Amino acid sequence: MDRQVICAVAGSGKTTKLVNSIEKGNRYLLVTYTRENVRSIEASLIREYGRVPDHVYLTTYFSFLYRFCYRRFFYYDFRDNSFTWNSPIYYPRAPGKTKIAHYLSKNRYLYANRTAKLILEFGVLDKVLARLDKYFDYFFIDEVQDFAANDFNFILGLSKANINMTFVGDYYQHTFDTSRDWSTRKNLHKNGLDRYLTEFESAGFRIDTKSLRKSYRCSPTVCEFITQTLGIEIESHRDDDTNVFVVDDLDSLKKLYEDDSKVKLFYESHAKYNCFSNNWGKCKGVNKYVDVCVVLNSKSHKLFKQGKLHELPNASKNKLYVACSRARGDLYILNIEDVKKIVH
Repeated sequence: MDRQVICAVAGSGKTTKLVNSIEKGNRYLLVTYTRENVRSIEASLIREYGRVPDHVYLTTYFSFLYRFCYRRFFYYDFRDNSFTWNSPIYYPRAPGKTKIAHYLSKNRYLYANRTAKLILEFGVLDKVLARLDKYFDYFFIDEVQDFAANDFNFILGLSKANINMTFVGDYYQHTFDTSRDWSTRKNLHKNGLDRYLTEFESAGFRIDTKSLRKSYRCSPTVCEFITQTLGIEIESHRDDDTNVFVVDDLDSLKKLYEDDSKVKLFYESHAKYNCFSNNWGKCKGVNKYVDVCVVLNSKSHKLFKQGKLHELPNASKNKLYVACSRARGDLYILNIEDVKKIVH
């Protein structure tokens, strides 16, 4: 069985790669993190095949975890009310990992961040693997970089299934975690790409760092800006030039702010601003922008002026990478303090 992890860059065609790998005569499980990702993949499948093919099961991770992996084996014992997204609270005599109370709230809601752990600790993984072998020939995960904590351990456990697997993701677009559980895998994304990929290699995956290393979305100009300022290497398939503008003139800034053809991407709280906008992290997966205005918050703007944007904390740097890499056309760099001057 072939098991591979494909390291992608923003705009390199991760979804297209998976959709184009689907063939008649095989059964596919395609898992991604969010509903927005599901809608994006669904749209790609419909463009390619006219509908979601019957031999493709497309689902969010937590729907797959609950309906396919958990419910068949635990529901009649637990009688749970589905997930709670509130993490369990430790107290002096916290229940051990073999106790149901470790996974179920007093109101009988299943802790989402420990459901994968439950399957592993209660010895049900082999039964889940048997189900995978029975119903699917290929297992795809999109946005694999967002899997964390117990969920990451779980997908490594699933690699023992006797089916082909392709996991695709961009390490530097890790902006959200599927879940967190105290110290479990807390350093997974903190020790660098090489250490991260070693986890997959140890589980029998081969690593592909070449097939999706160039972006179709971003021009060479934008790719060079990202590489030089953020220290995140990204190349382009394109050979045309666009522009990167640093805008500090208030009159020019006001025209940009009022131009609804150009999205304004803020670090946070974009809804406070009366313009076409989004947040850095929330725009991940959005592929419809052309010219993009990235609004640097005070800390990132200071580092930008010093030529030290690469020193941002990983969480902020990754979100800024997501924002900059939305640009198909020109990229505009703005200062939040200047934006506030024209708004208030």
